[in-house]
Amino acid sequence: MRRSVLTATLLITGNLFASDLVTLKSGDVFTGEVMALSDGIITLNNPHSEAPLKIRNDKLQRLKFGETNTDELPKNSQVLNLRNGDTMPGQIVGLSDTHVSFQTWFAGQLEVPRDQIESLFFGVTPQTTIYRGPKDIIDWDQGNDRRWEFDEGRLHSRDRGTIGRDFNLPANFIFSTRFTWVNSPNFRIHLCSESITNAGEAGTNSYLLYANSQDIQIKRVTPQKNGRPLYKTLITYEAPLHDIKDQSIDLELRVDRSSRMLQLSINGEKLAPGFDPEVPPTGTHIVFESLSSGRRDIQIEDIHLQEWDTKTQRFRAEPRADEKSDTLTVDDGDRFSGKIVSYDPTSEDKVFVVESPQSENPITIPQTNCSVMYFSKEESTPESKGEYRLDLRSGGGLTISGIKLSAQNLEATHPWLGKMTLDRRIMSSISKGQTQ
Repeated sequence: MRRSVLTATLLITGNLFASDLVTLKSGDVFTGEVMALSDGIITLNNPHSEAPLKIRNDKLQRLKFGETNTDELPKNSQVLNLRNGDTMPGQIVGLSDTHVSFQTWFAGQLEVPRDQIESLFFGVTPQTTIYRGPKDIIDWDQGNDRRWEFDEGRLHSRDRGTIGRDFNLPANFIFSTRFTWVNSPNFRIHLCSESITNAGEAGTNSYLLYANSQDIQIKRVTPQKNGRPLYKTLITYEAPLHDIKDQSIDLELRVDRSSRMLQLSINGEKLAPGFDPEVPPTGTHIVFESLSSGRRDIQIEDIHLQEWDTKTQRFRAEPRADEKSDTLTVDDGDRFSGKIVSYDPTSEDKVFVVESPQSENPITIPQTNCSVMYFSKEESTPESKGEYRLDLRSGGGLTISGIKLSAQNLEATHPWLGKMTLDRRIMSSISKGQTQ
């Protein structure tokens, strides 16, 4: 993949700005501070140009915003999930027959059509970040082979070889990263390994994510007395990766070792979960392995590890009565189906009122007892299309179009929410051409 001369100079002398990263479809990468994006032009400020760079927006592949301290951002314990896959944190502040009023710190109060809402989660604990990087290669172990190098916030393979580190992984965690390849998507990730040196060998006890040009698989690896490890496939994603135009994928793997469940997502698409029939591995290392001999053929960036509050997973597993009815599940497991007719945030208990065919009188449920709420689905749901995919630092993301970026805010149009103004601090990245 090509890099601009400007970028190379910037990296040598040090980053003086917010380390935003602009990746173009051509493979060129520019770093600096994105000052604006409007009228089809990205304005990029940097210390090695007398005037800001002007980059055509139609050449954009991805805009990654520089890191910010997410611990300083407001936290919400409710998450709204839309039918097109969009997800955002906030707080319900009102409900009518047609809309849900949802308050967010980054976009103000949003009026969301009920027929476009899949679910609302309550009591979701924000995930604690364990690691975000890479920022250098100093703390990584690659043995004596030295087959990996670091620059521009990425790990690059120089040849076949491994690199890894001890992340002190908790029992349940969320791992995500972006992989890019030049010639062939041929790599492996060893998770929950007991060490770095024996990853992939007979003594290993781990989970293995293996990707090649045909598919991606999650395997359970267990050592055997005969010296050969046993592999059991838990999850399979069948897709020809060599057909992906930008030659990159976003991976997310949620590992719940307490219940032996694994959830893999590829480019935001959740696959069927996998179940580990064995006693889960107890290791705390993650090891990346390039199986390609080409220089810089495999590139790793945006590694993000979070401790996972698995309550979120239990929410997703909660059944709903049927798609034609609203369903409200409470913390003791009881479900109330019918029509959620009102919500009073001014009352002492902030109660929801449910009209159910199983009860003569309306049922009142305090918000503190709510676990997950599903909304009835119409027979036909309008399509949701957007030019961009906006990933949020808090998790989740939005489908948007017509973006206009300034130093503090982003103005955009959402297919169901209309025009929005978002606080720039919530934005993790913007990708071009993500549509629903």
